[in-house]
Amino acid sequence: MTDRITIFVYLFTSALNTMSIARLFRHKAAVKPLFLKEVAAYIAFYLITTIAFMVFGIPMVNLVLNLIGFFLLAGLYEKKTKKNILIAVLTYVAMVLAEMIAMWVSGFVPQSVWEQQQDSLTQTGMIVQCIVISLFVQVLKKFKGVAKSAEGDWVSWGGVILMQVMLIGFVAVLAFHLQGNELVRAVLMLAVIDYVVIYIYDRLILSEEERIRNLLLVEQKESYEREMEILMDSRKKIRGIYHDIKNHILILRSYSEQQRYQELDEYLGRLQEETQAAVPQVYTGQPAVDSMLHYKISSAKDIPIEVETSIPEQLKVDDFDITVILGNLLDNAIEACGKMEKEKRRIQLSIKLVKNQLFIRTENPFEGKLKWQGSRLLTQKADENNHGIGLENVKRVVEKYHGTLEMNAEDQNFRTKILLYLG
Repeated sequence: MTDRITIFVYLFTSALNTMSIARLFRHKAAVKPLFLKEVAAYIAFYLITTIAFMVFGIPMVNLVLNLIGFFLLAGLYEKKTKKNILIAVLTYVAMVLAEMIAMWVSGFVPQSVWEQQQDSLTQTGMIVQCIVISLFVQVLKKFKGVAKSAEGDWVSWGGVILMQVMLIGFVAVLAFHLQGNELVRAVLMLAVIDYVVIYIYDRLILSEEERIRNLLLVEQKESYEREMEILMDSRKKIRGIYHDIKNHILILRSYSEQQRYQELDEYLGRLQEETQAAVPQVYTGQPAVDSMLHYKISSAKDIPIEVETSIPEQLKVDDFDITVILGNLLDNAIEACGKMEKEKRRIQLSIKLVKNQLFIRTENPFEGKLKWQGSRLLTQKADENNHGIGLENVKRVVEKYHGTLEMNAEDQNFRTKILLYLG
């Protein structure tokens, strides 16, 4: 019976440890849906390491399998071999430290009790170890460890840390008052509570990220709507100028015939100002695109933006979706160019429709070194929690149209390529 309980505890705690590893390696909070290949990878890791431990029980075999497993799991998210080796080693060190802490907590139990309850205390040690591993993961994810993630404010993060430390201390107290299976069940319940709290914490973090993302989208939408109104007003002015063009010609001819050249020059100047104010710098015939480009070109000031477009007036893309893509891509490009010398600043934008496929391409220079996590570009701003959301919004729009998003940097030039299927 004791062996069955030990096996059950090992299988259960091993599953919890695998969940902690997944939470550490993944870019976002662990409750974000797993892809099929990720699910298969973690299940395979759990089965292989568990079976090897139960069949062989050789420490060296377990060490090698764990290190290989950590290396392969890290490879799901990071393509650099050296970094994956570092991640695997650090993860294994964290697990060894967790085991040492579990043994230290068990050291508070008197020798006489150890002799009588060795099996139950061994099982308790397994459970304590998975709580400590969860604690280490919480610490590593907050600081710039092997897997950076938005972990909320310091108060909420510290509260979770404090709770886990208190749970470990509570286990040491329980060891003096409970015996046998009662002790195992109590500690097992504490471990479940720990992981439930972690799950709720992750859900709250994701909810906050979603709230910030939605606020940003609302602000963008309002800004784009205002620019759309400005563009429509410009079109009205243009129509007004065309409507009155005969009258303008009559006045100009009158000034010319009467040789009133000063008045003629002043009138031409006023007419030119009105025309320049009304005519947008880029005209594609697609109101949402024109509005966004007009707004960004105006806000870019001394940063030249070269625009090449080939799209119809009726585009099978939601106006809000196309403005999210163009707005965020141009914002990032303008920000990067703003950090460079004036003569090096330039932004190239291409928008083309070819057989129901919309191609959007941007290119701009940048200074410094970009940070990547796999194919994901990391923000270089200090407030990581509230930045990087723009590109995430772009990705969501691209996924909506079953398209692709590619980003690469070469020779200090950053390029973005987007393909949307509008079938």
